[in-house]
Amino acid sequence: MSNTIKKDKGLVSKLNKVFIIQLVFISLATVGGVFGAAKVVENVLIKQALQGEAAFFWEHRANNSDFPLPKTMNLTGYMVNNDDYSAVPEPLATMQEAYQRVELNHKMPIAYVTQKGNQKLFLVFEEAQVSKLAFYFGITPLVIVLLAIYLPAFISYVHSKRALSPILQLVRKLEKVDISQAGLSQLNFDDVNQYANNEINTLVATFEKVSGRIAEFVNRERNFSRYAGHELRTPLAVLKGNVELLKKQPLEPAAKRLVMRMEPMVADMQSLIEALLLLSRENQVANQEVTVINDVLKNIVEQAIALFPDKEVTLHWRMKHLIEAPIAEQIFSMVISNLVRNACLYSGDKPELTVTIDHNHIIISDQGKGMDAETLKRIKEPFYRGDEFGEKGFGLGLSIVDWLCQQCGWQVDFLSQPDQGTTVTLTLTQVKILA
Repeated sequence: MSNTIKKDKGLVSKLNKVFIIQLVFISLATVGGVFGAAKVVENVLIKQALQGEAAFFWEHRANNSDFPLPKTMNLTGYMVNNDDYSAVPEPLATMQEAYQRVELNHKMPIAYVTQKGNQKLFLVFEEAQVSKLAFYFGITPLVIVLLAIYLPAFISYVHSKRALSPILQLVRKLEKVDISQAGLSQLNFDDVNQYANNEINTLVATFEKVSGRIAEFVNRERNFSRYAGHELRTPLAVLKGNVELLKKQPLEPAAKRLVMRMEPMVADMQSLIEALLLLSRENQVANQEVTVINDVLKNIVEQAIALFPDKEVTLHWRMKHLIEAPIAEQIFSMVISNLVRNACLYSGDKPELTVTIDHNHIIISDQGKGMDAETLKRIKEPFYRGDEFGEKGFGLGLSIVDWLCQQCGWQVDFLSQPDQGTTVTLTLTQVKILA
């Protein structure tokens, strides 16, 4: 389950992203509004003020030729008569527009020029002090506005995260659930309900109910496998004993062949029952001991081949390494036995097998009938049999082998072509090479 759920890469990260984007856009909009207001002040209000100042001057100069030029802390007036710019700073004489900024005394004041007859009036407005005051009087309301916006946004973020926390706790709780273990029935969500609302409580209650039902189903399946396996052992033991007795009797060749055909089927049935019992006791899968693989493998392969006394089996050993690994011997025996028996079953009357140990790989190859691509694709499906009309096997062997390998962390791979045999590679974990 943990492979399918990305840790906290969902709701929390999206909530943080939305909150950050919200703050960025609010800040940009607010700052942009302040700078826009400053431009409006400069291009509209100051310009209108200078136009009004110029009109005021010309009106009074018309009535009084000695009316003084404007001269304040922020505003300075200059007069040009008959194109005599000697009393005017040079940057003003080269103005291209009636209203613009000019470089004067290492500053950039705003200049405005008007003309009446042969006279020109230059008004230079030094807005540095005004801008400074505007900055101070503008930054204070800006900070207040931003705080007024950020504070509710942060409160909303905290409440949203608190509302989502039960969902995140629920996800983390479910990530740790291992359905293959007996912890389903012990799964509870009491620590998830701290900030949960009605919807979350309903979801939690549903999960608890579903997990309890699943635990019941899993236990019921295990109990059925356990009881069925034990009940089948008794008639199977009787059948196996009778087959052994029949083998010792002087029988006709035809009857003897029937007995010989019954023996591997009894062995298959016994293996299937052991698999059922093993599936009902998952704790045995984790019960692994460090074992020298070479010796165990040799005994298992020889025992599996002994089930086919009517076949001339040729066995080749290629022990490239002496290895040891932590394994559950019963599971290992079941996997190897199934693979070897399949190789013998589908290799005619004279099977030729090659068993190789190469690093952490156990490779079992045969020269049998092989499999086509479709059969190879479906070989691990339960109840699927490549030899559909044959009388050997139940179609469960390789599916059980695949399940057991998954439980132990092993990997089993098949490589085959029609009439060219099959190669099975079992890859073990935590292997130590001894020699």
